[in-house]
Amino acid sequence: MRKHRILFVFILAVLPLMGVSADIISQPAATVNLIRNAVISVESLDQRVKAYQAEATASGSKEPVKRMDVLEVMVNDELVLQGAERDGYAITEVQVDQMLRQQKAYVEQQIGRAITDAQFETVIRNNYGISLADFRKNIRESALVDLYVRGKMSAVLQSYPEPTEEQINEFFRTNRSAFMNPELVRLSHIFMPFSDTDKAEVKKQMDQLARWLRYNTYTFEELVPKYSKDADSVGKGGDIGWLAFDDEQMRAYLGASFFDAVFALPLGKPSGVLESTGGYHVVKVTTHTDPKLLSIDDPINPESKTTVKQYIKQTLTTRNQQVAYLRAIDQLVQQLRGEAMINILISEEQSN
Repeated sequence: MRKHRILFVFILAVLPLMGVSADIISQPAATVNLIRNAVISVESLDQRVKAYQAEATASGSKEPVKRMDVLEVMVNDELVLQGAERDGYAITEVQVDQMLRQQKAYVEQQIGRAITDAQFETVIRNNYGISLADFRKNIRESALVDLYVRGKMSAVLQSYPEPTEEQINEFFRTNRSAFMNPELVRLSHIFMPFSDTDKAEVKKQMDQLARWLRYNTYTFEELVPKYSKDADSVGKGGDIGWLAFDDEQMRAYLGASFFDAVFALPLGKPSGVLESTGGYHVVKVTTHTDPKLLSIDDPINPESKTTVKQYIKQTLTTRNQQVAYLRAIDQLVQQLRGEAMINILISEEQSN
Protein backbone atom coordinates (compact mmCIF):
# COMPACT_ATOMS: atom_id res chain seq x y z
CA MET A 1 0.00 0.00 0.00
CA ARG A 2 1.37 3.44 -0.93
CA LYS A 3 1.40 5.65 2.14
CA HIS A 4 0.61 8.91 0.40
CA ARG A 5 -2.21 7.85 -1.88
CA ILE A 6 -5.70 9.10 -1.11
CA LEU A 7 -8.04 6.16 -0.76
CA PHE A 8 -11.72 6.73 -0.02
CA VAL A 9 -13.36 3.42 0.78
CA PHE A 10 -17.14 3.30 0.87
CA ILE A 11 -17.34 0.37 3.31
CA LEU A 12 -17.18 2.16 6.65
CA ALA A 13 -19.97 0.80 8.82
CA VAL A 14 -18.06 -2.05 10.47
CA LEU A 15 -18.51 -2.86 14.16
CA PRO A 16 -15.43 -2.67 16.43
CA LEU A 17 -13.82 -5.93 17.45
CA MET A 18 -15.50 -7.68 20.35
CA GLY A 19 -13.65 -7.76 23.63
CA VAL A 20 -11.83 -4.42 23.16
CA SER A 21 -12.42 -2.24 26.15
CA ALA A 22 -14.12 1.14 25.78
CA ASP A 23 -11.16 3.12 27.11
CA ILE A 24 -8.89 1.67 24.39
CA ILE A 25 -11.45 2.23 21.63
CA SER A 26 -11.83 5.91 22.54
CA GLN A 27 -8.06 6.57 22.45
CA PRO A 28 -6.74 8.77 19.62
CA ALA A 29 -4.50 7.09 17.05
CA ALA A 30 -3.40 10.37 15.46
CA THR A 31 -4.17 14.09 15.32
CA VAL A 32 -4.06 16.22 12.17
CA ASN A 33 -4.04 20.02 12.23
CA LEU A 34 -3.91 22.09 9.07
CA ILE A 35 -6.75 24.54 9.76
CA ARG A 36 -8.17 22.78 12.81
CA ASN A 37 -7.29 19.87 15.04
CA ALA A 38 -8.90 16.59 13.92
CA VAL A 39 -8.60 13.36 15.88
CA ILE A 40 -8.42 9.95 14.22
CA SER A 41 -9.57 7.47 16.84
CA VAL A 42 -8.37 3.92 17.38
CA GLU A 43 -11.96 2.83 16.82
CA SER A 44 -12.20 4.46 13.37
CA LEU A 45 -8.76 3.14 12.46
CA ASP A 46 -9.75 -0.42 13.35
CA GLN A 47 -12.97 -0.06 11.36
CA ARG A 48 -11.00 1.04 8.30
CA VAL A 49 -8.41 -1.73 8.72
CA LYS A 50 -11.17 -4.32 8.91
CA ALA A 51 -12.84 -2.90 5.79
CA TYR A 52 -9.57 -2.84 3.84
CA GLN A 53 -8.79 -6.39 4.93
CA ALA A 54 -12.21 -7.58 3.78
CA GLU A 55 -11.65 -5.95 0.39
CA ALA A 56 -8.19 -7.46 0.08
CA THR A 57 -9.46 -10.92 0.97
CA ALA A 58 -12.36 -10.62 -1.49
CA SER A 59 -9.91 -9.77 -4.26
CA GLY A 60 -7.84 -12.88 -3.50
CA SER A 61 -4.96 -11.25 -1.62
CA LYS A 62 -3.47 -13.15 1.31
CA GLU A 63 -1.31 -10.25 2.50
CA PRO A 64 -2.38 -8.75 5.84
CA VAL A 65 -3.33 -5.07 5.79
CA LYS A 66 -0.89 -3.10 7.94
CA ARG A 67 -2.54 -0.91 10.54
CA MET A 68 0.09 1.85 10.31
CA ASP A 69 -0.30 2.05 6.53
CA VAL A 70 -4.05 2.50 6.93
CA LEU A 71 -3.46 5.23 9.51
CA GLU A 72 -1.22 7.09 7.05
CA VAL A 73 -4.00 6.92 4.45
CA MET A 74 -6.53 8.31 6.96
CA VAL A 75 -4.14 11.14 7.82
CA ASN A 76 -3.80 11.97 4.13
CA ASP A 77 -7.58 11.90 3.65
CA GLU A 78 -8.05 14.39 6.48
CA LEU A 79 -5.24 16.62 5.21
CA VAL A 80 -6.71 16.91 1.73
CA LEU A 81 -10.21 17.66 3.03
CA GLN A 82 -8.86 20.38 5.32
CA GLY A 83 -6.67 21.73 2.52
CA ALA A 84 -9.63 21.95 0.14
CA GLU A 85 -11.63 23.86 2.75
CA ARG A 86 -8.72 26.20 3.47
CA ASP A 87 -8.17 26.97 -0.21
CA GLY A 88 -11.83 27.65 -0.97
CA TYR A 89 -12.85 24.46 -2.79
CA ALA A 90 -16.37 23.19 -2.14
CA ILE A 91 -19.02 20.84 -3.48
CA THR A 92 -22.58 22.12 -3.13
CA GLU A 93 -25.56 20.08 -2.04
CA VAL A 94 -27.08 20.66 -5.49
CA GLN A 95 -24.01 19.04 -7.06
CA VAL A 96 -24.25 16.10 -4.66
CA ASP A 97 -27.93 15.70 -5.55
CA GLN A 98 -27.00 15.59 -9.24
CA MET A 99 -24.28 12.97 -8.64
CA LEU A 100 -26.74 10.83 -6.67
CA ARG A 101 -29.26 11.05 -9.52
CA GLN A 102 -26.54 9.94 -11.93
CA GLN A 103 -25.72 6.97 -9.70
CA LYS A 104 -29.41 6.03 -9.50
CA ALA A 105 -29.79 6.36 -13.28
CA TYR A 106 -26.78 4.08 -13.76
CA VAL A 107 -28.35 1.43 -11.51
CA GLU A 108 -31.63 1.73 -13.43
CA GLN A 109 -29.79 1.32 -16.71
CA GLN A 110 -28.07 -1.83 -15.42
CA ILE A 111 -31.29 -3.49 -14.28
CA GLY A 112 -33.42 -2.18 -17.14
CA ARG A 113 -36.15 -0.45 -15.12
CA ALA A 114 -36.86 2.54 -12.91
CA ILE A 115 -36.47 2.16 -9.14
CA THR A 116 -37.71 4.14 -6.14
CA ASP A 117 -35.46 6.05 -3.76
CA ALA A 118 -36.04 3.34 -1.16
CA GLN A 119 -34.98 0.65 -3.62
CA PHE A 120 -31.90 2.69 -4.53
CA GLU A 121 -30.95 2.89 -0.85
CA THR A 122 -31.31 -0.89 -0.62
CA VAL A 123 -28.92 -1.27 -3.56
CA ILE A 124 -26.42 1.02 -1.82
CA ARG A 125 -26.68 -0.88 1.45
CA ASN A 126 -26.34 -4.27 -0.27
CA ASN A 127 -23.32 -3.21 -2.33
CA TYR A 128 -21.44 -0.98 0.12
CA GLY A 129 -22.83 -1.90 3.53
CA ILE A 130 -23.66 1.73 4.37
CA SER A 131 -26.69 4.01 4.51
CA LEU A 132 -27.65 6.42 1.77
CA ALA A 133 -26.59 9.30 4.04
CA ASP A 134 -23.09 7.84 4.39
CA PHE A 135 -22.97 7.14 0.66
CA ARG A 136 -23.90 10.77 0.02
CA LYS A 137 -21.10 11.91 2.34
CA ASN A 138 -18.57 9.71 0.55
CA ILE A 139 -19.65 10.98 -2.87
CA ARG A 140 -19.25 14.57 -1.69
CA GLU A 141 -15.79 13.95 -0.22
CA SER A 142 -14.56 12.04 -3.27
CA ALA A 143 -15.78 14.80 -5.59
CA LEU A 144 -14.17 17.44 -3.38
CA VAL A 145 -10.80 15.67 -3.46
CA ASP A 146 -10.96 15.37 -7.24
CA LEU A 147 -11.88 19.06 -7.61
CA TYR A 148 -9.04 20.07 -5.30
CA VAL A 149 -6.41 17.93 -7.01
CA ARG A 150 -7.42 19.18 -10.45
CA GLY A 151 -7.47 22.79 -9.28
CA LYS A 152 -4.18 22.81 -7.35
CA MET A 153 -2.10 20.41 -9.44
CA SER A 154 -3.19 21.13 -13.01
CA ALA A 155 0.40 21.47 -14.23
CA VAL A 156 1.25 17.97 -12.98
CA LEU A 157 -1.93 16.56 -14.47
CA GLN A 158 -1.01 17.96 -17.89
CA SER A 159 2.51 16.55 -17.78
CA TYR A 160 1.65 13.05 -19.03
CA PRO A 161 3.40 11.84 -22.23
CA GLU A 162 1.51 11.02 -25.42
CA PRO A 163 1.93 7.38 -26.51
CA THR A 164 4.39 6.88 -29.34
CA GLU A 165 3.82 4.93 -32.55
CA GLU A 166 6.19 2.26 -31.25
CA GLN A 167 4.20 1.88 -28.02
CA ILE A 168 0.91 1.65 -29.93
CA ASN A 169 2.24 -0.99 -32.29
CA GLU A 170 3.80 -2.95 -29.44
CA PHE A 171 0.50 -2.91 -27.52
CA PHE A 172 -1.30 -4.23 -30.61
CA ARG A 173 1.19 -7.04 -31.16
CA THR A 174 1.08 -8.06 -27.51
CA ASN A 175 -2.71 -8.03 -27.32
CA ARG A 176 -3.69 -8.87 -30.89
CA SER A 177 -5.86 -11.86 -29.99
CA ALA A 178 -8.06 -9.54 -27.90
CA PHE A 179 -8.94 -7.44 -30.95
CA MET A 180 -11.56 -9.69 -32.44
CA ASN A 181 -15.18 -9.02 -33.29
CA PRO A 182 -17.43 -11.92 -32.29
CA GLU A 183 -20.31 -13.16 -34.41
CA LEU A 184 -22.72 -10.23 -34.60
CA VAL A 185 -26.29 -9.64 -35.71
CA ARG A 186 -28.12 -6.37 -36.16
CA LEU A 187 -31.80 -6.64 -35.28
CA SER A 188 -35.10 -4.96 -35.88
CA HIS A 189 -38.17 -6.12 -34.00
CA ILE A 190 -41.85 -5.73 -33.28
CA PHE A 191 -42.23 -6.05 -29.52
CA MET A 192 -45.10 -6.51 -27.09
CA PRO A 193 -44.38 -6.91 -23.37
CA PHE A 194 -46.42 -9.35 -21.33
CA SER A 195 -47.49 -9.79 -17.75
CA ASP A 196 -48.97 -12.77 -15.92
CA THR A 197 -52.50 -11.49 -16.55
CA ASP A 198 -52.36 -10.90 -20.32
CA LYS A 199 -49.63 -13.21 -21.61
CA ALA A 200 -51.98 -15.43 -23.64
CA GLU A 201 -53.73 -12.44 -25.22
CA VAL A 202 -50.42 -10.82 -26.17
CA LYS A 203 -49.26 -14.10 -27.71
CA LYS A 204 -52.48 -14.27 -29.76
CA GLN A 205 -51.91 -10.75 -31.12
CA MET A 206 -48.30 -11.50 -32.00
CA ASP A 207 -49.29 -14.74 -33.77
CA GLN A 208 -51.62 -12.68 -35.94
CA LEU A 209 -48.76 -10.31 -36.89
CA ALA A 210 -46.51 -13.26 -37.72
CA ARG A 211 -49.21 -14.72 -40.02
CA TRP A 212 -49.63 -11.40 -41.83
CA LEU A 213 -45.89 -11.32 -42.46
CA ARG A 214 -45.75 -14.97 -43.51
CA TYR A 215 -48.49 -14.48 -46.13
CA ASN A 216 -47.23 -11.01 -47.19
CA THR A 217 -50.44 -9.31 -46.05
CA TYR A 218 -48.35 -6.49 -44.60
CA THR A 219 -44.64 -5.69 -44.60
CA PHE A 220 -42.51 -5.68 -41.48
CA GLU A 221 -41.99 -1.92 -41.89
CA GLU A 222 -45.77 -1.32 -41.98
CA LEU A 223 -46.38 -3.27 -38.79
CA VAL A 224 -43.62 -1.75 -36.63
CA PRO A 225 -45.19 1.70 -36.07
CA LYS A 226 -48.70 0.28 -35.66
CA TYR A 227 -48.04 -2.52 -33.19
CA SER A 228 -44.57 -2.42 -31.59
CA LYS A 229 -44.53 -1.24 -27.97
CA ASP A 230 -40.79 -0.51 -27.93
CA ALA A 231 -40.88 3.30 -28.03
CA ASP A 232 -37.10 3.61 -28.49
CA SER A 233 -37.03 1.62 -31.73
CA VAL A 234 -40.38 2.43 -33.37
CA GLY A 235 -39.04 5.61 -34.98
CA LYS A 236 -36.10 3.64 -36.41
CA GLY A 237 -38.12 0.96 -38.15
CA GLY A 238 -37.76 -1.35 -35.16
CA ASP A 239 -33.95 -1.24 -35.19
CA ILE A 240 -32.45 -2.14 -31.80
CA GLY A 241 -28.78 -2.31 -32.80
CA TRP A 242 -26.18 -5.04 -32.56
CA LEU A 243 -26.16 -8.23 -30.52
CA ALA A 244 -22.92 -10.16 -29.95
CA PHE A 245 -22.96 -13.95 -29.64
CA ASP A 246 -20.49 -13.86 -26.73
CA ASP A 247 -22.43 -11.25 -24.74
CA GLU A 248 -23.33 -13.36 -21.70
CA GLN A 249 -24.98 -10.43 -19.92
CA MET A 250 -27.47 -9.92 -22.76
CA ARG A 251 -27.96 -13.69 -23.08
CA ALA A 252 -29.03 -13.79 -19.42
CA TYR A 253 -31.14 -10.63 -19.80
CA LEU A 254 -33.05 -11.78 -22.89
CA GLY A 255 -33.06 -15.53 -22.23
CA ALA A 256 -30.92 -18.23 -23.82
CA SER A 257 -33.67 -19.63 -26.08
CA PHE A 258 -34.44 -16.20 -27.56
CA PHE A 259 -30.75 -15.46 -27.98
CA ASP A 260 -30.01 -18.70 -29.84
CA ALA A 261 -33.09 -18.38 -32.04
CA VAL A 262 -32.05 -14.90 -33.18
CA PHE A 263 -28.62 -16.09 -34.33
CA ALA A 264 -30.22 -18.94 -36.29
CA LEU A 265 -32.49 -16.62 -38.32
CA PRO A 266 -31.96 -16.18 -42.07
CA LEU A 267 -30.92 -12.69 -43.12
CA GLY A 268 -33.77 -10.30 -43.90
CA LYS A 269 -36.67 -12.69 -43.23
CA PRO A 270 -39.00 -11.93 -40.28
CA SER A 271 -39.15 -14.62 -37.63
CA GLY A 272 -42.11 -16.25 -36.08
CA VAL A 273 -43.07 -15.21 -32.57
CA LEU A 274 -40.04 -15.39 -30.22
CA GLU A 275 -40.34 -15.14 -26.46
CA SER A 276 -37.74 -13.28 -24.37
CA THR A 277 -37.75 -12.73 -20.63
CA GLY A 278 -39.78 -9.54 -21.07
CA GLY A 279 -42.25 -10.20 -23.85
CA TYR A 280 -42.88 -11.43 -27.38
CA HIS A 281 -40.96 -10.37 -30.47
CA VAL A 282 -41.08 -10.75 -34.20
CA VAL A 283 -37.48 -10.23 -35.24
CA LYS A 284 -35.72 -9.44 -38.50
CA VAL A 285 -31.93 -9.76 -38.82
CA THR A 286 -30.70 -6.95 -41.07
CA THR A 287 -26.96 -7.73 -40.85
CA HIS A 288 -25.08 -10.88 -39.82
CA THR A 289 -21.27 -10.87 -39.57
CA ASP A 290 -18.91 -13.75 -38.81
CA PRO A 291 -16.16 -13.54 -36.18
CA LYS A 292 -13.20 -11.49 -37.43
CA LEU A 293 -9.66 -10.90 -36.19
CA LEU A 294 -9.16 -7.16 -36.56
CA SER A 295 -6.19 -5.36 -38.10
CA ILE A 296 -4.84 -2.21 -36.48
CA ASP A 297 -6.68 -0.02 -39.01
CA ASP A 298 -10.08 -1.75 -38.74
CA PRO A 299 -13.00 -0.14 -36.87
CA ILE A 300 -13.23 -1.44 -33.33
CA ASN A 301 -16.79 -2.62 -34.06
CA PRO A 302 -19.17 -2.35 -37.06
CA GLU A 303 -20.92 0.78 -35.75
CA SER A 304 -17.81 2.65 -34.66
CA LYS A 305 -15.68 5.12 -36.59
CA THR A 306 -12.87 4.54 -34.07
CA THR A 307 -10.13 2.27 -35.38
CA VAL A 308 -8.17 -0.25 -33.33
CA LYS A 309 -5.16 2.08 -33.53
CA GLN A 310 -7.16 5.03 -32.20
CA TYR A 311 -8.61 2.86 -29.46
CA ILE A 312 -5.14 1.74 -28.36
CA LYS A 313 -3.86 5.31 -28.40
CA GLN A 314 -6.73 6.42 -26.16
CA THR A 315 -6.17 3.45 -23.84
CA LEU A 316 -2.48 4.27 -23.42
CA THR A 317 -3.24 7.98 -23.04
CA THR A 318 -5.75 7.24 -20.29
CA ARG A 319 -3.18 5.03 -18.55
CA ASN A 320 -0.60 7.83 -18.66
CA GLN A 321 -3.18 10.31 -17.34
CA GLN A 322 -3.93 8.00 -14.40
CA VAL A 323 -0.21 7.84 -13.56
CA ALA A 324 -0.04 11.65 -13.69
CA TYR A 325 -3.12 11.89 -11.45
CA LEU A 326 -1.55 9.65 -8.80
CA ARG A 327 1.65 11.68 -9.01
CA ALA A 328 -0.36 14.88 -8.51
CA ILE A 329 -2.06 13.43 -5.42
CA ASP A 330 1.29 12.35 -3.96
CA GLN A 331 2.81 15.80 -4.52
CA LEU A 332 -0.22 17.60 -3.07
CA VAL A 333 -0.20 15.39 0.01
CA GLN A 334 3.51 16.00 0.54
CA GLN A 335 2.94 19.77 0.37
CA LEU A 336 0.11 19.58 2.90
CA ARG A 337 2.09 17.34 5.24
CA GLY A 338 4.83 19.96 5.25
CA GLU A 339 2.33 22.64 6.33
CA ALA A 340 0.39 20.66 8.93
CA MET A 341 1.01 19.42 12.45
CA ILE A 342 0.62 15.64 12.51
CA ASN A 343 0.97 13.53 15.64
CA ILE A 344 0.98 9.75 15.37
CA LEU A 345 -0.03 8.50 18.81
CA ILE A 346 0.34 4.74 18.40
CA SER A 347 3.61 2.90 18.00
CA GLU A 348 4.65 0.36 15.35
CA GLU A 349 4.17 -2.34 17.98
CA GLN A 350 0.60 -1.18 18.66
CA SER A 351 -0.12 -1.12 14.94
CA ASN A 352 0.54 -4.84 14.47
